[in-house]
Amino acid sequence: MLDRRLLRDDPDGVRAILARRGEEYASLVDRFLEDDGLRRATQTELDDRRSLKNSVSKRIGEYMKAGEREQAEGEKARLQGLDAQMAELEQRLSEYERLDREILLAMPNLPHESVPLGGEEHAEVVKTWGEPRSFDFPPLDHVALVERLKLVSFEAGARLAGSGFPVLHGAGALLQRALINLMLDTHVQQHGYTELRPPFIVHPRCAEGTGQLPKFGSEMYHVYVEGVPAPQGTTGPHFYMIPTAEVPVVNYYREQILEAPELPIKLCAYSPCWRVEAGSYGKEARGLTRVHQFEKVELVRFADPQRSYSDLEEMTGEAERILEPLGLAYRRKVLPTGDMTFASAKTYDIDVYCPAEQAWREVSSASNTTDYQARRAGIRFRRERGGKPEFLHILNASGLALPRLMIALLETYQTAEGSVRLPEALHKYMPAEWHVIEPSSGGAPFV
Repeated sequence: MLDRRLLRDDPDGVRAILARRGEEYASLVDRFLEDDGLRRATQTELDDRRSLKNSVSKRIGEYMKAGEREQAEGEKARLQGLDAQMAELEQRLSEYERLDREILLAMPNLPHESVPLGGEEHAEVVKTWGEPRSFDFPPLDHVALVERLKLVSFEAGARLAGSGFPVLHGAGALLQRALINLMLDTHVQQHGYTELRPPFIVHPRCAEGTGQLPKFGSEMYHVYVEGVPAPQGTTGPHFYMIPTAEVPVVNYYREQILEAPELPIKLCAYSPCWRVEAGSYGKEARGLTRVHQFEKVELVRFADPQRSYSDLEEMTGEAERILEPLGLAYRRKVLPTGDMTFASAKTYDIDVYCPAEQAWREVSSASNTTDYQARRAGIRFRRERGGKPEFLHILNASGLALPRLMIALLETYQTAEGSVRLPEALHKYMPAEWHVIEPSSGGAPFV
């Protein structure tokens, strides 16, 4: 959520910056200013009526004390009129406040000056690492590999929940768990994060705090519970299934005031993630590339505004350091204004190379949301004990997302025989007999 004072003090500047994300957002500035003016005028009028009511009430007391009943009754009648006026003003003010918040929630964050202008085709690659693998045999893509090695059953998933909900089987399930453990161990033991295990469903106010609601409600799975009242007097869902652990982790300090010496606070969490992913994606929907349920390790930082962009560089590097011991080629690119998330001021995407598909696949987005999420979730800090609370900056990054990481890993480490020889970084997380995954891995029958 943007700062109301900034919108009042520099509407032209805000309008110009928002226009970089779309003209429809720039027009919201005028809507806000109009409503804000009416709201503030109504508040002033209501305050005047309250002050007058206090004066009238005081005079009534004085008249009663002096035995001047006729004058007291006249003032009582006037008081009733003031009460009626105040009730009407309070109702009007409530509507202006509702509209004020509605407009603010519809505004995205302001992009940082270093962010390129335009759509996704204007993303700028700022770093590359590693050499994509080349083959001296015809490589299999990940769909053929997971079927040959009995790692994923798309058929069983379709029977259980529908298309886009694959079932990981045997070595496939264990490999995913190994990758999750590698990521969590690295971020906790080497990068200094505190691990959380949050709820996987949240109240609507939490999704509003991170910026998923109200704009992206149609892209989220939600839950109604019989007998549970709708939140905040609405008829909407009671809970939302999280699209990322960012939602509960950011709200961990919801409506709290932190102390400056504690910053940056670094939290990480594993979670399943649910996304509707509406639309037709053609080849993008094959296999594990785009699914409705997947798993991810998320990084979140609560940072001092004076160094949050340094934190963004550091956090992005921490996500990249998962790929390096796995020996997977990747690139970092800065996203343009038309391709950033709603809450972000600046975002880096990390793409890993999938050599059989000859394609780059995103496995992490690292974003600085500045004070945008902090305002929506009411998270502040004090620079010194007893000082005035300020809104802090919140950052997030995938550290990393599955299953595209699995796609790159399987395709990169496949052998001419159609097996997969895992990199050494995963050996301690996998049984020795599965350091090389072969079709005859055993276990329950594959469906």
